[in-house]
Amino acid sequence: MIFEPAAIAWHNGKLVEREQAAPSIVSHSLHLGIGVFDGIIAYWNGDRYYIHRLEAHLDRLRNGSAKMGLAFSWSNEDLKSGLLALLEEIPAQTYYIRPIAYRAGAYFHINVEMPVDVTILAVTIARDVVKPLTCHISPFERVSGNAIPVTWKICGTYVNSYLSRRTAELNGFNDAIMLDQQGRITEASAANILFLQKDKVITPTLTPNIFPGITRATLLDIAQSLEIEVIERDVYPQELGNFDGAFLAATMMELKPLISIDSHQYDSVNHTLFQKFLKEFQEITHQ
Repeated sequence: MIFEPAAIAWHNGKLVEREQAAPSIVSHSLHLGIGVFDGIIAYWNGDRYYIHRLEAHLDRLRNGSAKMGLAFSWSNEDLKSGLLALLEEIPAQTYYIRPIAYRAGAYFHINVEMPVDVTILAVTIARDVVKPLTCHISPFERVSGNAIPVTWKICGTYVNSYLSRRTAELNGFNDAIMLDQQGRITEASAANILFLQKDKVITPTLTPNIFPGITRATLLDIAQSLEIEVIERDVYPQELGNFDGAFLAATMMELKPLISIDSHQYDSVNHTLFQKFLKEFQEITHQ
């Protein structure tokens, strides 16, 4: 997937050339990974944009930033206005939107108070690409949410995701499934996982080690509306042979069926439940 960042960005209340929002080489956030971001899709539907659960995304950004000591004064309405202003200034197409709060200033000490910058970037992204993926069980353990809260979308936490995804690709897989300290399946490198078993869905119950994705929540709402049974429970690698299929779900990734996890083969893309979820999700995002 090729990403092309837009040449301009919303930065601290105004539209600027993208590189004007870049932090210093000696910035606090660059050296220590101290930043908080979110990911949003602005779906271009021919004559207007549809942005799925924007308020929830902005709330998550604000809450995570505040808990990290990166509180900022911009309201959700300010950020929404900035996002829409940015979209008006760039070519109309589907974009992955990345708002991020960070410290651009120079300071190496771990604990410091300094101004917080907020930037909103837009990156082109293909939509509705239902590409089956291969996964393996990652040799890297999922970072403990009791060590670094995974629900805050902290920049530095994603080193864990980077190492897992990189190792998977080096070994010929598309992505990695990470286990927690108890050997339970948590999620992929940057997506929740749902398993298909006949006429029901099984997904890992949320723990401090699993990110509560907005796309995951949307799918649970879809399941309820379609009266599809969803079981949230602990899931272990030794169960992988018992499932008929599996798929990943995330804002950027949307829904991606899995054709394998290690030696376990699945026909997820043709599974009736996956097709139902995909149809409903695409109807939502094509509004």
